[in-house]
Amino acid sequence: MEIKRSLILALGSNLGNREELINQAYELIETYIGTIKLKSAFYENEAVGFESKVLFINSCIEVETNLAPLEILKFSQRIEKDLGRVEKLNSRAYESRKIDIDIILLDTLVYSSEILTIPHKLYRNRLFVLAPLSEIAKHRIDPITQLTINQIVEINKANS
Repeated sequence: MEIKRSLILALGSNLGNREELINQAYELIETYIGTIKLKSAFYENEAVGFESKVLFINSCIEVETNLAPLEILKFSQRIEKDLGRVEKLNSRAYESRKIDIDIILLDTLVYSSEILTIPHKLYRNRLFVLAPLSEIAKHRIDPITQLTINQIVEINKANS
């Protein structure tokens, strides 16, 4: 019997036809990773961590999957590459991109390896992830903090 897991992915794009690239990513996610159960609206945000004249479009989706964490990572990176993402010139620098797919949560799993950490290390401090995430999963519990997504959003708003 296959185990179905609830996966939260965050998507972003600030190069090319941003909305179309995210929609293409949705299609490929359904092909390789699982069934999309919920989609947030698109949110426009300024770049974080670098300068860009073009705003990002960000969204979050909930996907039902039976894949293991490293399989999800492999397929999400394949989708990024298929949609034109290029390797970073400097592995530490943020830069404009056609598509970015981040694994945010996978059920209540806490997972860490050299190449992947779940929950995503930085999502709790990124309003560009939290805004669309709270639209589709406001009552979901973060397995590290034991706070709901709404509570994490409120803490961020109070601290900004």
